[in-house]
Amino acid sequence: MLGLLLLSLFSSDPLIVRLIDVEGGGGTLIITPARESILIDCGNPGARDAGRIAKAIRNEGLNKLDHLVITHWHVDHYGGAETLAGLIPITHFWDRGIPERLAEDPGNFPGLIAAYSRVSKRMSRTLKPGDQLPLRQVEDAGRVTMTCVCASGNVIEAPSGATANSRAGALSPMADDPSDNARSLGFVLSLGNWRYLNLGDLTWNTEAKLVHPVNRLGEVDLYQSTHHGLSISNNPAVIRTVRPTIAVFNNGARKGGMPEVLSTLRRVDTIKGIFQVHRNEVANAAENTEPDKIANLNSDCQAHGIRVEVRPDGSQYQVRLTGGEKVWNYTTRTAKDAGP
Repeated sequence: MLGLLLLSLFSSDPLIVRLIDVEGGGGTLIITPARESILIDCGNPGARDAGRIAKAIRNEGLNKLDHLVITHWHVDHYGGAETLAGLIPITHFWDRGIPERLAEDPGNFPGLIAAYSRVSKRMSRTLKPGDQLPLRQVEDAGRVTMTCVCASGNVIEAPSGATANSRAGALSPMADDPSDNARSLGFVLSLGNWRYLNLGDLTWNTEAKLVHPVNRLGEVDLYQSTHHGLSISNNPAVIRTVRPTIAVFNNGARKGGMPEVLSTLRRVDTIKGIFQVHRNEVANAAENTEPDKIANLNSDCQAHGIRVEVRPDGSQYQVRLTGGEKVWNYTTRTAKDAGP
């Protein structure tokens, strides 16, 4: 009964965050209360991922994409741009800036970046830490903002008056990451008091700069596992600092969703639910979340995803798997450290 009641409360233009199954790539669809659409990354080249993304957009009642945001230049995050643009119109393109070359992918980068430049008409806009996407507001909903917190290895300025962050704990740096992952765009999306963190494929040492020596992120309700849930990302200092209520993994059956990351999340006292797009097939049952919180239990999957729906005032939200009927309801924490 409670679930039905909350569904009725959510019926008037909620905020939607939908993790689309692109088999361990990037593809997160956001729809604001103004029905403005944002896609963070667009999966791999070819028909599969672009087709799944276009279907998800249309299933939400939309016939175009307002904003495509590319976090970084790895094929599983921007490779689907040209095919997707052939399936559904895209209005605005955002990225961290286009490099002349990509050392770790000399074979794919020239052709794929040329395709991206064609579909964006070479008019993509570069985001820097502190920038906000220009989003429409709705009078009877909470204010929605999407703030870039990291880009090209740089991080957002600390809030005025920020003090030392004791929650980060002792840092254990890894070897510097020379790849484009460390240059990923990352964002905090907020609606009223509700907040969501997506750091793309950002890696360990750059993650640490966001929370040490001061907390530049604040706390969040929804944490999307960074880098598909790989253990070279998801720095425990970040997770301890942002103190999420819910965590979602955009992992593949054999990519991401690593036990070390789940273990870190389970130790955070605010965590109430962990959801995965795929069961990690190379981990045992205890190293995955509960089966009813996994969208695809087998690798021969039906491409189910995870859908988060937030009440227009940001006070409550719910999570469900797109292939299921069960709904998990949550109340937004109001006593959170402020962030961007």
